[in-house]
Order: sequence, then structure tokens, then C-alpha cells
Amino acid sequence: MIETIKETLNSNENITNEVKENFLELITIFNDQFKDIDLNTLNERLKTLIVKRESMFLVKLPCKYNPFTNELLINLGLFEECDAKHWLMHCLLGMITAKENYYGFNNEENTLVALNEGYTEILTNNLVGDVENNFFTEEIIMTNLIGKAIGEDTLYNAYFNNDAKSVIRAMIEAEGK
Repeated sequence: MIETIKETLNSNENITNEVKENFLELITIFNDQFKDIDLNTLNERLKTLIVKRESMFLVKLPCKYNPFTNELLINLGLFEECDAKHWLMHCLLGMITAKENYYGFNNEENTLVALNEGYTEILTNNLVGDVENNFFTEEIIMTNLIGKAIGEDTLYNAYFNNDAKSVIRAMIEAEGK
């Protein structure tokens, strides 16, 4: 699948060669750790992905993936000061788990945004390392506590299958215990 993704990246004229190389490196890191995760959605999204600079007033993080428009939005001021590898991996996880207009456990109602960001950041930290100025410290703590209550397997399966309902069900069941 990595070769297919490489071909897809090379065919996307919206992405610079440097960004393509960085993406491929990060996708390889992800694939080495999570061989069981299907990368077809990522491959489809990479065909039309646009990377663009965005206003610091609209993007409060170094970069952010927008599944609605399939754009990677860069806050250049923050991006130049951050660990780019870390933030690109964070955004790639959004593309890998994207389903329609949401990703991870996030859904149409945005009921699990904090949990989604916390889990995405935990995965990012495990894949490419932690960063000094983490924007998601509270979300990581909350996600770890919820993971203890409902089980890490539940979080893992729900995140990579876009299944917010199973997390909510598991939290309700855990409350009753």
C-alpha cells in the first residue's frame, strides 16, 4: 500500500515535493506501527489534498486538517516554531481516520471532540514523540482516564472505525458499574 500512496502523492500537483517526502516518511512510520489499519481512505484523500497557508486568526494550531474541504491548513507563524513532524502526523491521523466530514471518534454532533483530539495526540506522541508545548494536555489526561474506564481496545477500535456510538455506549456501561 505504501507504493500506491507514493504514486498518489506524486500525482498530486497541489503538494510540494518536500511535503510529499515528509508525508511519505510519516505514513511509513504509521504503517510500521499499525499494519492492521487500512490506508485506502488516506490514499483517496491524498489524491485531492490541498496544503495551504491560513490566517492565524482562523487556525489556532500549527496546522489543522479540514475533512470538509480536504485541506491541510497551516498557521505559518506557529508552524515555523513547532515540531513539524509532530503536527503533520497529528493531521495525517485525521486523514487516515476520515469518514465523510469527520474523523476518529468525532461525529456530526461533535460530541467527542476533546476525546478525539486527546486520542489523536496520544497516538501522535507514540509515533513521533511528544512536544514541549502541547496544546492538548487536558484532553490527553481526560482520554487516559476514559481509556481506563472503558478499555483501551474500545478506544482503539472506535477511533479507527469512526464509531463514536461505541464509546458513548461503553461510557454509559462503565457508569453503571
